[in-house]
Amino acid sequence: MGRGLLVQLNQDDRKRRRSVSPAQQIQGDDPAAPEPGPSKRPRPSPISLHSWLHPGEAPRLSTHSPALHDSTSTFLAFSLSFLPPAHITSETSLAKEIRRIIRELNVPGLVGEEVMRGDEGAFQDGEGRTGKGKERAREPDHRMWAVRTLCLKEGKDGTGGENDYQLLEAYNDDGEKFGGERVLRALRDERAVDVLTVCCRWYGGDMIGPIRFQHIGLTASTSIKSLLKLVSLRDLRTTLEALDEEIASLRATVSSSDPSQSAGDKGTNGTSAPRSGAKVTKYDEIDDVVRLERLVKAKEKTKASLEGRAAWAGMEAAKAA
Repeated sequence: MGRGLLVQLNQDDRKRRRSVSPAQQIQGDDPAAPEPGPSKRPRPSPISLHSWLHPGEAPRLSTHSPALHDSTSTFLAFSLSFLPPAHITSETSLAKEIRRIIRELNVPGLVGEEVMRGDEGAFQDGEGRTGKGKERAREPDHRMWAVRTLCLKEGKDGTGGENDYQLLEAYNDDGEKFGGERVLRALRDERAVDVLTVCCRWYGGDMIGPIRFQHIGLTASTSIKSLLKLVSLRDLRTTLEALDEEIASLRATVSSSDPSQSAGDKGTNGTSAPRSGAKVTKYDEIDDVVRLERLVKAKEKTKASLEGRAAWAGMEAAKAA
């Protein structure tokens, strides 16, 4: 019954779906683009069967390259973070999982407006469109993909450390001969792991020759670099938040064991000492990886200093007892 309801939801949403481009979400709206009217409010994307069955699964990080137009062809690549489920232990099972993700990737809904803007490449002269009024971008002709990821070995559970894991790679040309291999080369060149990259090509009829492989490689590399930056930012922000919690806890420990800071957490100068949880620092607005790395180093030094003070305070308390 639940699956039937999901299918009905997908059918209803498919009739009225209009999605906002990820580029607009990350970079902001194009100032040259007309403001949407009341009838063009963003519609919710349909629920996939996988996300419906796994509601607690964290959303994947995702980026895409700008559209690249050449003659009557258009290229655009997506890169997505990918953490393999435990059952994936071979290239066969990996490829099966990736094909599921590729099927659920709503390319026209995500980047349709962007690839049509300017009427270039496969979309010149009103081509490359579908729908009653030719208002939507059609599906790409090719979805070349490649993935590199660390997976468990058969019969392993991860408790054995690094020896329990293996680096698996897979790719698919989707009709564009050697296209998937070119995407895989881009992943290797960027040393990307736990990343899935999909290069889409809309073909308008004119052959462009070997230069298409440069376009595949360029769009793939651009999206991979953008994703790797997002992953670094996410991991550094998570580390900083964890350090803030540890530092707050250590400060509370040191303060409680220091008689001079009793009576309302007053310091020796009469000012209030920091309270655990008194301030929540947000790092989402910092998009500079180097700056975040410096903050991590500074907070690690603060943590080490407080750990030393807490240990000394514990020794003194034990002696007093």
